Amino acid sequence: MKNLLVFCLAVLLLLIATLYADPPGEGWELVFHDEFNGDQLNWDVWTCEEGDRRKAYNDPEDSYVDGEGHLILRLRKAEDGKYHLGFIRTKESFQWGYYEARTDLNTVPGYWAAFWLWGPQSYNPQYDGAEVDFMEDPFRDDIVSINIHQGIEKEHKWEGTNVRFKGSRQDWHLFAGDWHEKGFDFYVDDQRSWVTRTMTASKLNWIYLTLEAKFDGWAGDIRESDSLLPAHWKIDYVRYYQRNPQAPSIALAQLEPIRLGQENGKVFQVNLRRGIFSKTLNPLSWSVENLPDGVSLGDIKRVDDKHVQIKLKGSSQKGTSKAEIVDLTVIAESGEVAESKSLLIATRGLVLSVSGRA
Repeated sequence: MKNLLVFCLAVLLLLIATLYADPPGEGWELVFHDEFNGDQLNWDVWTCEEGDRRKAYNDPEDSYVDGEGHLILRLRKAEDGKYHLGFIRTKESFQWGYYEARTDLNTVPGYWAAFWLWGPQSYNPQYDGAEVDFMEDPFRDDIVSINIHQGIEKEHKWEGTNVRFKGSRQDWHLFAGDWHEKGFDFYVDDQRSWVTRTMTASKLNWIYLTLEAKFDGWAGDIRESDSLLPAHWKIDYVRYYQRNPQAPSIALAQLEPIRLGQENGKVFQVNLRRGIFSKTLNPLSWSVENLPDGVSLGDIKRVDDKHVQIKLKGSSQKGTSKAEIVDLTVIAESGEVAESKSLLIATRGLVLSVSGRA
């Protein structure tokens, strides 16, 4: 029986390694990310375009983190009678690469959330800039909208599509896009959902995470939802990758069976491809996302040039299922690989068993 359990666990780990591969794959370098950890939004990275927009007011007070690793964009009716909402963008601008954000979706009608790109030259008459909407959510069914805009007024060009998603609006969904020299590839929940090669762009854009509201149009009338406010949009993370075949990358390996409720002191390994780990690692540069409640990052140990071991601290409450798969993400900030400024990221499923002998 013990051998059978070990064999089944090995097969499950192999399947998970494939299932939880990073969407960009090999040859991509993580350049920018925000996991929205901590107790306040990093305003050194983000800015709010404060002021009136359409029928609402962009208010920095309505963009904040919840202390549980999420960004919250809020829509509320303020004492001044206006609708105040979250509307932020990065201070840094970016070009070609792979963009992704993990979010839930809105349930209150009358406004829309969006994950998009825009820059000062997005609408220029040369059509080498673009507004790129990875996800707009004006509807309240199982559809989101993807759009690209170039030019203005009579010179305006547009392409787009609507995409059906699976699951509920309360679930996490992953919206992403690969912007490259030949066009755009868009993804919803890891599935390629729309491709265009007839619109291209090269001008730099900021990353936007926004709410918007009007009294008419595709999202309806926000005034009809006054009794349902405030409303909230939750974002788990946003990440941006660039193509770089020579970039260092990491993969995670589970070295031993781990039981739910007995995670404390258990170790898993980070394996480095290309480059070597710095002789001295900075524990503050490492983070582990999506650990079970009660479990946190413990020690970081450099084993050798190619391997780092991460020890878990604390234990969760024992569950009732036979096994649980935790979609674990490890991120190391710039400086952890010698002579490299690369950020490192890897995701895989960590199996936490309940019954059976470990």
